Amino acid sequence: MIRLAVFILCYSLCSFSQERDKSLGEIHGKITILSKDELTEEIMHGRMIHRYGMDPLMSSKPVQPYRLSEEAVIFIDSMGGTESYDPPDVHPQLNQRDLIFRPLVLPVLVGTTVDFPNNDNVFHNVFSYSQPKEFDLGRYPQGKSKSITFEKTGIVSVYCEIHQYMYSTILVLQNPYFASPDDDGLFVIRDVPPGTYQLSFWYGRKKVNSKSVTVKANEVSAVNFSY
Repeated sequence: MIRLAVFILCYSLCSFSQERDKSLGEIHGKITILSKDELTEEIMHGRMIHRYGMDPLMSSKPVQPYRLSEEAVIFIDSMGGTESYDPPDVHPQLNQRDLIFRPLVLPVLVGTTVDFPNNDNVFHNVFSYSQPKEFDLGRYPQGKSKSITFEKTGIVSVYCEIHQYMYSTILVLQNPYFASPDDDGLFVIRDVPPGTYQLSFWYGRKKVNSKSVTVKANEVSAVNFSY
């Protein structure tokens, strides 16, 4: 009898979970990049000049260009209403590595704490004067990390006081329905409540496009972007 009761309880919970999942939808799509990324070229050019001039120890270290997964974000602008969401327990990171910030754009849910580890063998000084969050982490060496919690939504432009070409954007978003594409441009946003929303495409330094998308329960909505 006990085993039967446990089986019935487990079956009921599983069935409830499946029904709950079916009430949500997904957004699938692909990003196609047709234009050169001028911001990436600007950063890489500044880094090349700096590494040969002021940081000769870095001159022999190759640097991988930004991948599309580091440059682009797809997100729902607003869900409407006043619903709040719990930030993740695991902190996303904005890395300082190879004398650049990686990724170039970092999407986070409002209330999230971001870590800023220094993985270079030089000092960095990460700061921002952006209205959603002004901060200055001061100079710190390789192997150290500092953290900032972002309590307001908005666009946070991040710089390094020592290396003037270093730049990154933190997008502090109102809801968790966002995704970075893979390096082929494919993206998926899962578990989206049914409704009609504005889906935005951020690339490099700016939002380059927005499209309306209608999400239906237990269905996939397809949206593609090109730039």
